[in-house]
Amino acid sequence: MRKLVLSAVIFLLGSLISVSYAQDWSFAIGPGVTQYLGDVNDQNLGGNRWAINVEGWYRLTDNVHIKSGMSLYQLYAQDADPVRLRSFQSNNFEFYSSAMYSFKQGFFTPFAYAGLGATTSNPQGDSRLGYFNLKDVEPEAERVPGLIGMIPFGVGVDYEITPVLSLVVDFAMRYTFSDRLDAMRKEIIIVDDLSPLAREYYAALSEEQARAINEEPSLRGGSSADNDLYGMLTVKVRFTPTSSLFGCVDPYKYSRPTRKRKRKNYNPL
Repeated sequence: MRKLVLSAVIFLLGSLISVSYAQDWSFAIGPGVTQYLGDVNDQNLGGNRWAINVEGWYRLTDNVHIKSGMSLYQLYAQDADPVRLRSFQSNNFEFYSSAMYSFKQGFFTPFAYAGLGATTSNPQGDSRLGYFNLKDVEPEAERVPGLIGMIPFGVGVDYEITPVLSLVVDFAMRYTFSDRLDAMRKEIIIVDDLSPLAREYYAALSEEQARAINEEPSLRGGSSADNDLYGMLTVKVRFTPTSSLFGCVDPYKYSRPTRKRKRKNYNPL
C-alpha cells in the first residue's frame, strides 16, 4: 500500500510539474457516495458507501481542462442470490487523470470528462464468522488482482461562489478492466480446485453452502459477460490560488469589471 500511495503522489506531482506554465490552477476536495454494479448484485447499481476525493485542475483554454485526482472509497454489495450469499465490501484507493470540457454559463459551468486511471481492490467477503480477505481465500481458485485499471468518465457542474471559491457537484462512473472487483467471475466453480481456506469460507456462508462443499462437485458463481463498474457522486469545494505560485494567474482578471474614475476639478474658492 505504501508503494502504491507513493506512486500516486509521484504521478500527481509529475502532472503538476509538466504543466507548470498552464494558464490557471485550482484544487478541489470533498466527500462523496459510491455505488457498485457487478455480478454480486446482478448488475444493479446500489450499495451506498463513503468516499473522499481530492483533485488538481489546470486550465488549457477557456473550455478545456486537465484534472488529476485520487480518492479513498468503499464499495459494498449484498448478494442478490439468496443461496450464493457472497456479499462483500472493499476499502480502496484510486488515482486518475482526465481531459475535461466545460460549457461556461454565467456562474454555472457544466462539464463532461473522460480519462484513465487505476484502483486498488481489497474485497472482503461477509459470512457468519465475519469477513474473509478474498485475495487470500481465492474463492474461485484463481488469483484476485490487487490493482485494476479503469476508465473514469462523468458529468458535473461548477458553481462560482467567488472568483476564488466554487462548489463542484461531480457524478462519475468507473469502468474497470476486470470482472474481479468483487472476486466473482466464474459461472461454475469446481469444488476440488478450492483451497482449504476457500472451503472454510464457503462453509461459513450458510449451512446449505457447507453441505454443497462436501457433497456437490461444483458451486454456482457469477457471470463472465461484463466487467465491474462503480459510481461516485462527490460534492467538492474548489479553490483557485491568487498568487503566482505554480504559474497561477490572478482569478479576478477574468471577472473583475474595469472601471475608470472621473477626475473632478476642485476649486477651493
